[in-house]
Amino acid sequence: MTDVVLYCGSYSRFALKLVGSDVIIGAITKMPQQPELWIGVVELKPLNQEEYGAAGAFTNIVTWACTAAEFRKKADTIAETLNLYVISIEREEPIAERTKKITVSDEIEDMIERAESNPNAIVYGTFHTYPFNEA
Repeated sequence: MTDVVLYCGSYSRFALKLVGSDVIIGAITKMPQQPELWIGVVELKPLNQEEYGAAGAFTNIVTWACTAAEFRKKADTIAETLNLYVISIEREEPIAERTKKITVSDEIEDMIERAESNPNAIVYGTFHTYPFNEA
């Protein structure tokens, strides 16, 4: 009996066993994925609009994550510390993907530099506020 392990993509592992002339496919298991820097545009709303002085804001967030869901969790974490909550996230993706498509601004470059050396970093940029909610 011979065991053969094939890797597909960067996350999945397929275990195959050769038994005589039969091939037995084993369970698919997830391989640990390495976190990488992600970026996304996050819309935030205040828990107390009068105290905050605006209906909401948009900001870029840079943090370490493996998936969009993990990025969302980190955005929720930083929002909570600021007495805000996340309404939506747009264009969340690994920084490596973003920088293949566009040249990022100086502010985002600075955010990336600050996050690179800190695996716990959740860095937010300028808050672009809006004064009222649309009907």
